[in-house]
Amino acid sequence: MLKKTTLAIALSSLFVGAAAQAATIYTHDNGDTLQLYGEVGVGGHIGADYEYGEFYEDNNYIDDSFATLGVKGNYDAVYYRLELDYERENWRGGTGEMVLAVDKAFIGYHLNDDHALEFGLTDTAFDDYDKYGDFTFDTTVETGEAGDQANTMKYEGRYQKLKMGISYSYEAETSSGAKLGDVGNAYLGYFTKQFSAVFGIEQRAGSGGESSYGKQMLYGFGARYMVNDRLSFGVNGFFEEEDRAKDATNVDIDPINPGEFITVYNNFQTVKNHGALISTRYLLNKQWDVTGSYNYETREAWDIDSIHWDTKDSSWGKERHWGTVGVNFRPSSSVVFAIEGNVGEAAQNAYAYARVYF
Repeated sequence: MLKKTTLAIALSSLFVGAAAQAATIYTHDNGDTLQLYGEVGVGGHIGADYEYGEFYEDNNYIDDSFATLGVKGNYDAVYYRLELDYERENWRGGTGEMVLAVDKAFIGYHLNDDHALEFGLTDTAFDDYDKYGDFTFDTTVETGEAGDQANTMKYEGRYQKLKMGISYSYEAETSSGAKLGDVGNAYLGYFTKQFSAVFGIEQRAGSGGESSYGKQMLYGFGARYMVNDRLSFGVNGFFEEEDRAKDATNVDIDPINPGEFITVYNNFQTVKNHGALISTRYLLNKQWDVTGSYNYETREAWDIDSIHWDTKDSSWGKERHWGTVGVNFRPSSSVVFAIEGNVGEAAQNAYAYARVYF
């Protein structure tokens, strides 16, 4: 991805992600609106361990600063959203640079009060609920679903206490630009104030050799139970079967005039990965709360006895277990300061963050 630092700094000084208190720019008597919303966040991973393969470089501190600016509005039954992210590509395979990217650009249509369709660059259906049941801030089990994708069609509907979503993304890509192929995505959830649960599924067609990503099936589940107004518990888990290429070949695209090559990925092997967590949150008062989780994850690439072992001896063996304890302070409804410590086989010792929403 190209550097866009100058433009990004200019925009990030004006814009900012998901809004707690959107600023209304325009309201018409017929209900049409235009709102500006955003987020600024500063923080990062402390005591990061490069061995876990989650970060772009071997550094004790990995910056995770972030800013988002968005506009959203509606005209009668039509609604729309444009959202820009300014973030550091700090994940494995990322550049480590702060880059500007269009995160969402879609138009939707309300069929009625309970059903809607969306088209464009938006989050896939399961993306909204892939961490449902996890009350912690950052450092827990990740499902690895497709996230925001261009060329997406999505339906969401509500049937009393049931909610469902279905999406289809044409020629999806990873955050680093690797081809995934077409992606289908769906969830079904049951929601009440005291108890709620969501089941999600994702199916990936694969890149056809254009990248190391082949076909995939992903299943996820999350649930929350509110014991009382202060104490809540949650669970979250996933199971994945994914085809990944073991080999890559450089192929000359023009044998008559040799010298220009493309990489073709092959020898795809199916690997199985799964993980789960239990989580809790306790509200001390309106400003302070504490969270915790116990996490478990296993991947075939870590298992020395598996034919899919990646030949690197992981210090945690074929599975890892870790816990988190976090404290969140909210001096206002639009500001949060969070710090989360880790014990066990976590990819970092702690995560600290400050976020301001508007």
